[in-house]
Amino acid sequence: MVEPLGSIIGLRPQDTQRYIALHANPFPGVLQRLSRSGIRNYSIFLHDGVLFSHLEYVGAHYAADMAAIADDETTRQWWLLTDPMQTPLPERQAGERWAALPLEYARASSEVRTPTRRHALVVARPSDVPRWEETPLASAPEIALARAFPARERIFIYLETTAAFDPAWFADELQRALPHAGPVQRMGQVFHTDGLEPVRSTRTRVFVSGCFDMLHSGHVAFLKEAATHGDVYVGIGSDATIHALKGRHTVNSQDERRYMIEALACVTTCVVNTGGGVLDFEHELRAIQPDIFLVNDDGDSPAKRALCDQHGIAYVVLARAPAPGLPERSTTALRSSCLIPFRIDLAGGWLDQPFVSMLHAGPVLTVSIEPTSDFNERSGMASSTRKKAIELWRTRIPHGDLEHLAKTLFSFENPPGTKEVAGSQDALGLVLPGLNRLFYDGRYWPSTIDRVMDDAVLRWIESHLQLVTLGPRISSFNVLDDTRIDAQGAKRLADAAEACWAAMLARDLPAFGRALRESFDAQVAMFPLMVDQGILDVIDRHRDHAYGWKLSGAGGGGYLILVSDTPVDGAITIRIRRHAHEE
Repeated sequence: MVEPLGSIIGLRPQDTQRYIALHANPFPGVLQRLSRSGIRNYSIFLHDGVLFSHLEYVGAHYAADMAAIADDETTRQWWLLTDPMQTPLPERQAGERWAALPLEYARASSEVRTPTRRHALVVARPSDVPRWEETPLASAPEIALARAFPARERIFIYLETTAAFDPAWFADELQRALPHAGPVQRMGQVFHTDGLEPVRSTRTRVFVSGCFDMLHSGHVAFLKEAATHGDVYVGIGSDATIHALKGRHTVNSQDERRYMIEALACVTTCVVNTGGGVLDFEHELRAIQPDIFLVNDDGDSPAKRALCDQHGIAYVVLARAPAPGLPERSTTALRSSCLIPFRIDLAGGWLDQPFVSMLHAGPVLTVSIEPTSDFNERSGMASSTRKKAIELWRTRIPHGDLEHLAKTLFSFENPPGTKEVAGSQDALGLVLPGLNRLFYDGRYWPSTIDRVMDDAVLRWIESHLQLVTLGPRISSFNVLDDTRIDAQGAKRLADAAEACWAAMLARDLPAFGRALRESFDAQVAMFPLMVDQGILDVIDRHRDHAYGWKLSGAGGGGYLILVSDTPVDGAITIRIRRHAHEE
């Protein structure tokens, strides 16, 4: 049995275009849920700020089917977008959002024909105008179906017709039949699905995810370029997720960020991602079912690529490029005029810990790098030490003796009673510009420090190091849970670091790659939890086009650092800090 249902609700004028755009390309999961709940022939029409919904229910348990729709996670995500655009009307009863309208009149053609057009009309009807069913109305053979739903001083009329039908004629005929009624207004169709096998719009769906804090021209240029690929759906990280990933609060709240993104003409809609971590958008991706997932080169990661492969979504990486005539922008640069650097340990990492270097002395090699990217927290870039430096010095390293400043930072990060002392290579790697060789022989502080500021060497290193994003370490990760530390392993690590130092000074790329890889293998032999199968899979994907590789820091996430003489798709490049103090 078919039960026709009509209802109305208001639409905020400022949301009209976005509401229409959303319903021109709805989430497939929403349509599928409607179909499973017995909803057929569902249309929504709009006129003068009022939405009129017509549908047919063909199920057997209406209350249960409606409850299933309300419990559907994808539908709830859809309602988070559409509900704020709507304004309930006085006609609604208690507990209703859309005001349900009674069916006053229905007529179907006696001939079996397939309608090719759907229309909705709204008529202003004063109280003295009789009911439709009491009023004779000339019939038209082109009308396959007519239904009328009264709402206080209005009648909403739903029609299904053949292609030859002229709704203007019908409006004139209706006014003659109801002479005291107001003008007949045509409503524009916003949405329709037959509820049987929802057909996706031919428009390409493009999904983009990110923080989008402090919206700037770089964001807008990126989103405008995304819009050249299709309709853009943006998922922004929640305030809680960004704080967990970046170790800082956003400047603008998630509600404000969403408002600003949705204000852009190139964006179809924006949602707040409901998950956590670097794949916080996973539920939204399943709900929207995009054709393309688009990232810039800073946001590329193997985990995102693998997720898209799993769902059959094209994965596209765009190079970061400013709008023509405008400077390059990034949230990092805008946030901070903070010039506190990050650091990369290239080889010998762990020898700054006495429990390793007391077994065999050796160097740790570090480079101090400019904060040109918004590097993830807990990713082996000395970000924890950097936070202490910001707490201590705010936006930049002060003038003074560099080793003394590094000792101050090391002491500030490791006050008396610290259980797990952070290695001094972190503090020294941040404070000392250029390339550094820190030699450890069983103490927390190196016995000798050698520095290279030769621009030719530094440019050579910059041109051959590339960082592939793996994602931050989880907070519960502890690389010390299972170790195999011995003198042989410490010597192997020290020897690899010495070879790496010599290769960089000689600018010998194959030797540099081999030594970097050997240092990494020596680390993993002593600290097996530095890698997992996911990291090994990423290494395998890059093995054929890299001379060597290692993880940033102690592993468990962060970045895979590659030595390569060719650009790596989606990788981040670095800029080594040349000056001790920024003016």
